[in-house]
Amino acid sequence: MRVSIHQPQYLPWLGYFYKIAKSDLFILFDTVQYPRGKHFGNRNQIKTAQGAQWLTVPVLDRSELVLYSDIQIDQKQKWAHKHWRGIDLSYRKAPHYERYAEGLSAMYLEREWASLTDLNQSLLQWCFDALGITARVVRASAMNVSREGLETDDYIFALLQAAGATQYISGQGAGSQRYIDRDAFAAKGIELWLYDFNAPQYSQLWGAFVQGLSVLDVLFNCGEQARELLDQGGALHHG
Repeated sequence: MRVSIHQPQYLPWLGYFYKIAKSDLFILFDTVQYPRGKHFGNRNQIKTAQGAQWLTVPVLDRSELVLYSDIQIDQKQKWAHKHWRGIDLSYRKAPHYERYAEGLSAMYLEREWASLTDLNQSLLQWCFDALGITARVVRASAMNVSREGLETDDYIFALLQAAGATQYISGQGAGSQRYIDRDAFAAKGIELWLYDFNAPQYSQLWGAFVQGLSVLDVLFNCGEQARELLDQGGALHHG
């Protein structure tokens, strides 16, 4: 059982999906504290005629004590229609707009969202379907694994063991490496894999290529080729 773990993100970039595509199970790490500063939990960028533009989901309490699982969307703000209008105006001329527009628009125009994690997970599943990713998703908060008294690395091990993991995929960045104890993985019989991702360039609307945009950009511009670009951009290495 190959497992990966990551915090919920809003319409992530293509590289977010690489380790998930290589996994059997993806644990949505919603039992960690929601950051107070700007981050990708509630925002990402699309490319417009004026350049890259942030789409930000308004949320309520962002104190240090709130977990991802408890973050609520500010429903008083009409963000969903605004986001869809921005997506529609930016990509309606893209080659593969019609392929995805109906299903994605329904996520914004036909549903109301209270929980940020509910929104992010639903959009992730939509992206999985578009990219042909078959990994099963489970929230950490639904796994009945207590974090009481555990440091982050021990808690991750507890989640992995509860999931029956035999392999774990982690990123190569400094933030991911901080929690990596290779000897501990070996002692617990879990094979460690590291991955990196270098986003391939592709044809975009609106001028020169911009990296790191939401996965929507590659889907609308490349269609089924988005999965090929996903596979081309990443690489797995033994830890």
